[in-house]
Order: sequence, then structure tokens, then C-alpha cells
Amino acid sequence: MTPQLQQAIKLLQYSNIDLVDFVTQEIEKNPLLELGDNNQTNLKSSDENSDPPLNEGEGTGDTPSPATADDYLNNPGGENQNSDPPLDTNYENDFNNDCVIDAVPSSASSNDLGLSSKSMMGGGGSFDTSDFGMDLGLTETITLSNHLLAQLNLITVNANDKILIRFLIGMLDEAGYLSESSELIAERFGCDTDDIERIIAIAQTLEPVGVFARDLKECLKLQQRNNDRLDPAMEMLLDNLERLAHRDYPALLRLCKVDTEDLKDMIEEIQALNPRPGLTYNTTISQTVIPDVFIRKTPKGTWIVELNSETLPRVLFNNSYLTEVKSHTRDKKDKDYLTDCAASASWLVKALDQRARTILKVASQLVKHQENFFEKGVKHLKPLNLKTIADAIEMHESTVSRVTSNKFISTNRGIFEMKYFFTTAISAVEGGESHSSESVKYTIQELIDGEEPKKILSDDKLVNILKLKGVDIARRTVAKYRESLNIPSSIQRRRIKNAAF
Repeated sequence: MTPQLQQAIKLLQYSNIDLVDFVTQEIEKNPLLELGDNNQTNLKSSDENSDPPLNEGEGTGDTPSPATADDYLNNPGGENQNSDPPLDTNYENDFNNDCVIDAVPSSASSNDLGLSSKSMMGGGGSFDTSDFGMDLGLTETITLSNHLLAQLNLITVNANDKILIRFLIGMLDEAGYLSESSELIAERFGCDTDDIERIIAIAQTLEPVGVFARDLKECLKLQQRNNDRLDPAMEMLLDNLERLAHRDYPALLRLCKVDTEDLKDMIEEIQALNPRPGLTYNTTISQTVIPDVFIRKTPKGTWIVELNSETLPRVLFNNSYLTEVKSHTRDKKDKDYLTDCAASASWLVKALDQRARTILKVASQLVKHQENFFEKGVKHLKPLNLKTIADAIEMHESTVSRVTSNKFISTNRGIFEMKYFFTTAISAVEGGESHSSESVKYTIQELIDGEEPKKILSDDKLVNILKLKGVDIARRTVAKYRESLNIPSSIQRRRIKNAAF
């Protein structure tokens, strides 16, 4: 496998964001490459049976002839090495339909205890280079470690204790918990466990309240003690968090020795606490998912598939610069360098163009095979495997697998990873049409959401209902799907839905 072939395979797996990083590096290395204007790019879905030419009037050379991704990977150099178009396509592949799109139902999951995880991003500064140096406008990001160390310098403890607390700060996880046991820490420092417990107690006085806890129970107790709310009843409730998660209210009423109204107030207090105090100073930036492909429906009822040109790099091969430099080059070493740059630039432009064509082909076939999903929702998602798409676009399954990796599609029903549309098949009763695993999961979620408190559906009952709906499914498969949806067992749901409050 040649280096270019290996790189062409990698290009298929890159998301648009990863691709920008790669292209930027290539442009820095190759003087014959330029970054074009993305605003001129118009990438739309390819026709089902053919690849139409690129937009006329753009680019620096002739349009390459259509080719499959597999053919291209076997011959990455292609033709017309000295005249290549920019990465710019205009494909149309409309799927006619007249159905009305229903609103997709939404669902949300929450922590069993109803606890909220409060978080705050570190601050950043702005600057104006006309008045100040660039570095003067930047502010230091406050991390949990920095915040704790700053407080440590202000409290009165002996030097040895400070050293140990500094060590403990370095052991905290991002939530502010101390995962290593006191015994192991004591063994490491050659001191008594009682001394370590004393030092941890000092560290637990630092803010945010709850840091240096060894588990959730201790974290919540520290916060309630700080709030002066850790009475015997509250301590008993926190000692039985598992019962609280299972909504075993009768047992909690008996253990805490309080009435229903008091227990309700205590639970509300716990729900207002922060189970992960360290995340207040967590500086990890959550990246927003940026779709690589857009799927939209036209007023005429047809589907359009477009690449996200805002994040897609548009690369140009500067042929005129190559001609000018060649005319002044006499040294063989310099000529060889230019030849290598030209070949590399030509290959990259063609590889990017072929990548765009391949993604559009795969996305277009996904729309064609899963049209009912876009029209009617998750219940109508069909079973689909890589081979079906690979056969439709005459490529290898491995190519389709690489294309669908790290790619996201923006649809009328939200943003989905491409691989979401490939689902396993669940057999139908009496030889009917198979059902996708995702649609079966959705049906299970619907049935459980609609169950009555006095008629909780067991897994066996769900199996029977699904069979009446034409789904041939085993009980253990229902249990597996239910657990993947984070749905409690029927016993736990009965306790929750029949609770006093």
C-alpha cells in the first residue's frame, strides 16, 4: 500500500474539522497549494446513477471524469496532473415524496437522585493589539487546582500538612473527589491513617464545599454540614442514597423517623446540592457537534443532500505559479522538488474532490433507504447494513465504513451520526418485514412511558405486546434494550410510580 493510498483512506475517515487541520498542514508544506473561498462552494447531492460535472466557471482546470472511490484509491494520481479543479461540486439527487413531516417526539433522562451538576467555564479575555501587547489582554484560566492552592496559602497549618494537602490536590479527579483510600496515602507517606484523616478533614474546609470527599455520600454530607442541615434524620437519609435512588419511600420514612412532608423537604434539599463540586472549575471545553452533511426537504417535496461548505476546505492548485517558477529553475534538485510538489498538490485536490463525491453518494443512499425515518420518525427506521449501501454505490463495505466514521448529518429530525442509520434487524412474526433495533427500542420506550401506575409492564408483557405488533423478540433482548435506555426494572418503576409523592 503506497503512502498516497494510505492517506487517501485516512481522508475518508476525517470529519470536516479534522480535514481542515490536515489541509492547513499540507498548504504550509506545499507552495503550489492555496486555500480558496468557501463562500463560492456549493456542494449538493449526487445523482443516483451518475456524477454530474463540477460548477462551470470555477477552479483552475478541467473537470475530472467520474470515478468510484475504490477506483480512485487504486489510482490516486488520476489524470490531468497539471490542471485540477477546486473542491467544488454541484450534485442533485432528489427523492420525490408528498408526505407531511411529523414533529419528532423528544425524551430526556435525568440522574436517579435528581441532582444537578453545576459547572462554569473558565474565563477568557479580549485584547486590542493597537493599544496593548497581545499577552496583556489574556486572563489566566482558573482551574480547580489553582483555586485550592490559592486558598491553601491563606490558611494556618504547619508546613508538613501543607505539603500533604498539595499532594492531595494533585490526586483529585475533575469532579473534586479523592479516589485513593486513606490507608494507601498513609502507606505512601509513611504516616498513620489518623494523621491522613485529620489532613483530609482540613482540606475539606476549602471551597468549593464538597471537594476531597471519597464518595457521593460524603460529598453531600460536607455540603449539608456547611449549610447547618446535617441533623440525624438528614444523615440517615444520606446513608441510604441507594434506597432514595430506588424511590423506596416507605423504608426511608421508617429509617429517618420523619413524616411524609419532612421527607419531601429533605429530598428537595439534597436535589439542590452539587454532586460534582470540582466541575465548577473544570476547564474542559465541550465541542459542539458540527454536521458534515445537510439533508433538507424542498417545498416540492424532494430531498437535497449538501456537504457543509462552511467547514469544508476548498483547495486550489496554483498552476500559473508553477509555470512561472519552472521557467526560472535550472538546478535538477529544484526541478525535482517542484515536480514532487506538483504531484502532491494534484493528488490532494483530486483526493478531496473524490472524498466529497463519495460522502455525497453514501449520504444520498441513506436518504433513499431511510426516507420513512425522515418523514415519520424513529419508529420507521429500517434495518440497514454497510453491504446494502456498498452495493448501491458499487464500492467496498470498508469504504462505506470509513466514510460514515466521524461524520454527522443535520436532518429535519436533529443531528445524527451517519452510523446511526445502520441498525440490526429484528425478525418479524410470520415472515413479515423486519424491524430495526432502534425502532424497537423506541417502541419499548413509548410503551413504558405510557404505562399506568397500577399496570406496570414487565419484560414478559413487553414481549407479548411487541409480538402483537409483529416483532419477534426474546425477553432477554427486551431487557437489554430497556437497560440501554436507562429504564428501571418493572419492580423499580412500580415503586416509583406508586410512591406517595
